[in-house]
Amino acid sequence: MMMYQKLIPIIFAACFVFSANAQHTNLPQQFFYVSPSGSDSNGGTIEKPLASFEGAQEMVRSFKNKNANVPVTVYFSGGKYYRTKSAVFTSEDSGTKTGPVKYMAYPGEEPLVLGGKQLQLKWEEYKDGIYKANIPEGLIFESLFINDNEQVLARYPNYDPNIRIFNGTAEDCISKERVKTWAYPADGYFHVIHKAMWGGFHYRITGKKNKGELEMEGGFQNNRPENGIHDKLRYVENIFEELDIEKEWYLDRDENILYFKPEKGVDLQKANVEVAYLENFIKVLGNEENPVKYLTFDGFHFNRSVRTFMLTSDKLLRSDWAIYRGGAVYFDGTENCSIENCTFSQIGGNAVFMNAYNRYSKVEGCHMYQIGANAICFVGDTSAVRNPKFIPYGPPVSAAELDMTPGPKNNKYPAYCTAHNNLLHDFGKVEKQVTGVQISMAAFITVSHNSIYDCPRSGINISEGAWGGHVIEFNDVFNTVLETSDHGSFNSWGRDRFWMVSNGKTEHRVEADRSIIFLDFLSPTVIRNNRMRCDHGWDIDLDDGSSYYHLYNNLCLKNGIKLREGYHRKVENNICVNNAMHPHVWLKNNGDIIRGNIFGTRFFPIRVDYWGTEIDYNWFITEAGLNENRAFGLDENSRAGDPMFADASNGDFTVLPQSEVMALGWNNFPMDKFGVQKPALKVKAKTPEIPEIIMAVKSYGGTYDFYGGQIKSLETNGEVSATGMHDKVGALVVKVPIFGKVPDWGLQKGDVILKVNDTEVNDVSFFLKEDTNPFENGTNVKTITVWRNQGKVVLK
Repeated sequence: MMMYQKLIPIIFAACFVFSANAQHTNLPQQFFYVSPSGSDSNGGTIEKPLASFEGAQEMVRSFKNKNANVPVTVYFSGGKYYRTKSAVFTSEDSGTKTGPVKYMAYPGEEPLVLGGKQLQLKWEEYKDGIYKANIPEGLIFESLFINDNEQVLARYPNYDPNIRIFNGTAEDCISKERVKTWAYPADGYFHVIHKAMWGGFHYRITGKKNKGELEMEGGFQNNRPENGIHDKLRYVENIFEELDIEKEWYLDRDENILYFKPEKGVDLQKANVEVAYLENFIKVLGNEENPVKYLTFDGFHFNRSVRTFMLTSDKLLRSDWAIYRGGAVYFDGTENCSIENCTFSQIGGNAVFMNAYNRYSKVEGCHMYQIGANAICFVGDTSAVRNPKFIPYGPPVSAAELDMTPGPKNNKYPAYCTAHNNLLHDFGKVEKQVTGVQISMAAFITVSHNSIYDCPRSGINISEGAWGGHVIEFNDVFNTVLETSDHGSFNSWGRDRFWMVSNGKTEHRVEADRSIIFLDFLSPTVIRNNRMRCDHGWDIDLDDGSSYYHLYNNLCLKNGIKLREGYHRKVENNICVNNAMHPHVWLKNNGDIIRGNIFGTRFFPIRVDYWGTEIDYNWFITEAGLNENRAFGLDENSRAGDPMFADASNGDFTVLPQSEVMALGWNNFPMDKFGVQKPALKVKAKTPEIPEIIMAVKSYGGTYDFYGGQIKSLETNGEVSATGMHDKVGALVVKVPIFGKVPDWGLQKGDVILKVNDTEVNDVSFFLKEDTNPFENGTNVKTITVWRNQGKVVLK
């Protein structure tokens, strides 16, 4: 039923009208209309609407051929639009600056664009509360919806919404004993977290061997496979024998039979049954020479698309990422195109993907939730990168191959694009190396006023330095890194062409020519005016090699700011509640500046031999914190005391005018502008928990003398991250003397001792007792196994 009555009195039936606005009068506009009950043989008027994107597209093209500069709006009435193929838009569908083209929801209505099919099924009882029904031959799907509610593909262990990782994991999920109980597991899936909890892996089961061993393919969804898979955090799905509780289902693809165990009270004979069938709703395809311009999609609800985790294989240079270049809405080769005020839900893969050449295109005012992979992606083509490498800790760019030409090789990357005023949450429901806004091989991307939370990894991620100039501002990012580890609400890597795995080699290369630091940067990246909280990592995490960043006016609510080795980071006028800086493995002459911040504790340095250009004029909430920092030789002019926040318990960390902090040059920044500001989304958005300020210094366990050197147990997530370890095991070498047993054994500062001969070292206590210390109890020590530079090294 059409629902256009609101505009009938003011829109002419001919649909070609003149309108007035504040600047111009008597501007012509063209309107077309689409309805689920319409027909593409109609004329597209309000009385006789069209039925589809394709029908409207044909009308718009015909009109624009003769009226290029006349604005065109295609109104979609509310209702369900089932899609079985992508709507593809090319440069033929472009608007102009004065005559843009908009496909949009009719005011007050929501067109629901569904990437699925309705099934008319005849159910019959099977056994144990399970029903079965025949489906059309050849129809394959992995998402089932009963009365609009998504059901659970049969899995082990069973789905539990209260379990944080994978909603349930089982160490024995692919044990030989369990696999033997499965008659035909082919087309099942094995999902597993990375051994170091750096994302996840996914495998398709292709069969099983007689001894109960699975045959599988996959595992390419993560760019750090060398570390292996987790031995406990794993589950399987799409296995018939695991269909044992309500809401679970299984599709026998060979026999075309659907098995389902409904919840009590569901009448299957009357239930609406739908399945996800389509991967992509909208494709906008142009190129640099012939881009799609001034085309907008506004107010649609895109719902139900297929999962794409077995297509996630494209390595994003030397970051930890692989990605699938696809999405529910996909832009490639656009200028000034936009997705506005749309809702994305029950999406199997990425929601929005801007690939390669895109300029001044944007995602604004959208709500994205229940997303299988990433929410918004801006990803360039690797052909634009000079000296591309794809193995994070593999061979670096050699001196002979180093291209000294700054910047990109071509224009196949997003630039000057925007993600603004969006509400992004509950993404990464399937894949775990994901984020709310992903930026890779792009330039001058603005990410502003987004609320991002409830996700397995970071809220915002930048995969490398190519090509900088981004502005990350006024975002509210929290409740992140829920299913992984060693990450942040904001995360970045910087394994760019100058970067080498060895700090010493990087320092030597940079000392010879400091300009190589900036080869992949067009401009610094700015992170400002954000509120960040990460309870399972760092609030802001600038990881391996991240360089040329300016962080200011950020409110960090939980775990502070981590800076791993990199160059030219400026951190000023930030507030770290109950925390501070986490410098890890800093480089010599790095040019870093940490100035004019408010810190709740002392710093937590790990393997830091060189400090930056300036670390001073900071304010510490406790004298003890300041004094501990001064023990590092830092903060000579910094001060300590109550900073006098206006109303910290309610989230207002404005410093009062009478506070002595002002004497250090402090500048207050807005405390009420974080996150999404669009009223309809702001009322739906969560906000982070505000912590109580702790007026004490957090301390950790002791460091012990070790034959002229020093060792300690791994006790913090920071130490695990800095060493590249997976767990808090082993003994960390903190200090190595110039002469003596420790250097003679080949131990280096930062090594983690894992074994002596074949005996495992769980923590530092191994060396504190004469009966267990092999260097004291007469053991013939032949080998020492250590963790060094992301791998095991055996010292003999």
